[in-house]
Amino acid sequence: MEDRLAMSGASGSSSGSECGEETTSCSGTSAFGYDSGLEDESEEMFSEEEGRSLPQLPGLLPVPTVLHWVRLSALRVHDNPALNHAFSVPNVRFKAVFIIDPWFVGPGDVYSRKMGMAQLRFLLEALYDLDKRLRSYNSRLYVVQGQPLAVMERLCREWSVTEITYQEDMEPHSRVLEQSVDKLAKFLNIEVTKFAGHTLYNPARVLAANGNRLLTSFKEFKQLIPLLGSPEKPVEPPEDTLMDSDLDYDSDAYRIPTMKELGFPGESLYTNSWVGGEMEALRRLPAYCELRGRDTTNQVDMLFDKSSLSPYIRFGCLSVRFLLQKVKWYSQSRPSMEKVAKELTFKLLQREFFFIVSAQVPNFDHCTNNPICLPLPWEDDVGMLQRWREGRTGYPWIDAAMRQLRKEGWIHHILRESVATFLTRGDLWISWEQGKDAFEEMLLDYEPSVSCGCWMKSSCSAFITGPIEHYCPIALGQKIDPEGQFVRVHVPELKNFPKQYLYAPWKAPHHVQLAAGCVIGVDYPHPIVDHTTAGALCCERLRRVMSIMQQFSLQNFCGKKTIRVDQFPANSSHA
Repeated sequence: MEDRLAMSGASGSSSGSECGEETTSCSGTSAFGYDSGLEDESEEMFSEEEGRSLPQLPGLLPVPTVLHWVRLSALRVHDNPALNHAFSVPNVRFKAVFIIDPWFVGPGDVYSRKMGMAQLRFLLEALYDLDKRLRSYNSRLYVVQGQPLAVMERLCREWSVTEITYQEDMEPHSRVLEQSVDKLAKFLNIEVTKFAGHTLYNPARVLAANGNRLLTSFKEFKQLIPLLGSPEKPVEPPEDTLMDSDLDYDSDAYRIPTMKELGFPGESLYTNSWVGGEMEALRRLPAYCELRGRDTTNQVDMLFDKSSLSPYIRFGCLSVRFLLQKVKWYSQSRPSMEKVAKELTFKLLQREFFFIVSAQVPNFDHCTNNPICLPLPWEDDVGMLQRWREGRTGYPWIDAAMRQLRKEGWIHHILRESVATFLTRGDLWISWEQGKDAFEEMLLDYEPSVSCGCWMKSSCSAFITGPIEHYCPIALGQKIDPEGQFVRVHVPELKNFPKQYLYAPWKAPHHVQLAAGCVIGVDYPHPIVDHTTAGALCCERLRRVMSIMQQFSLQNFCGKKTIRVDQFPANSSHA
């Protein structure tokens, strides 16, 4: 059975948990796991006298309700123990609720949003799909906009909620909101039942297997796997149909909002390569296995690949336990799939490693006050950052990747490493936090802990385990895609350029530029930096960092020593 924590509000006791977590009085975190800026007033909000002695509001339905809180990372019916449990509670109504925090998706310019257009489209499509799935059980999805804690309190009172179920989120900030909901439930005499289900292993078991010590490397994490055994098997979807005859079953008050209502007028659903939803994820699974089971795969094709399942994993449309089980099943009949199963297991474990480390390391998503992140003296150049985000660096390989990301919400891991290295230690020497913020807005499969871990590794701010690779924004593209198919699609200004000039178009003679219909500096920008100069300077900076690291232990280096800006030459190579 899944590890779960059942809290009784009447007694204030807990049972059945390996996590050993205690609820804390924290509020003001959005439904998507980010601080909404509201001050913590949970002690005042949920005082025992107020929470237990308020009279019932008039019009409350007398039938008790089990409220299934749908988290952003659990938009599915299959392998959802929290949903199964809610279905199994006898003699109650069932209500599945998803809360949209306006702070997270509300009005704002493109750079202040926490969720970009592609992500929001995918989310709404996934909500429609989940609603359709629930209606097949004679229920529906209730979508409410508002501050999550206030919404939960209102619904608990209006619907006479006696139990709340949900799948635990893996992000530290989301856990703060979950603890606040648990505290609210306790003072309203509501039972809480929650399950782990977003990873192969319950993080609490992993930490316990390691003696609750800080995991410092992926190698150390892998050594724990034999102690953990095989992952839990996925659970089957509910079988029973609910008897839900609520008057608000078809109420427009709980409908899914439109893209326009959430700040994207003129944008429609189902127009991207990735369509959100559990059914779409399950439909794509055979193609995913077929493509990766081939003996040879064209690297250029992988740049255009639309079979990735990572967005569906991020939004919980696809269970990682179910995915791994199916891939292993395919491998029984196709020997080539055995390699795919091993690679998938490795990638999923890497993902879980970052979840576990982020739960132990404070400020994991920041450079400052992060005990494992090297305090490099990054530069702050808003103009260069904006050109990188918009795909106007003058380096076609980088620009094609960033434009694909903004349009489709996904890029191949080779491209992610390329743009991350270029922004940070490779050329621009801009903080990985700025890159992480861009991914947070645009990347469909963005998971804060995983993305922050990858950004720290790519920028050589943490998780340095071997020789530091240097990526040339010209040579790498020429090696992977010598004909420039990828660049010609996503940087159409250069589609007629001869391939010998495509990755360094500024080197083309003027008459060649005219013949191609693209003059550098007019139709396409000059390079933002001279890679030869900027790259050498960044390498020198990293060399000095490594020299300093040899003089101080990592603990002292990160905790007490700060690399001074005057220890590095100024970056004068910016164009």
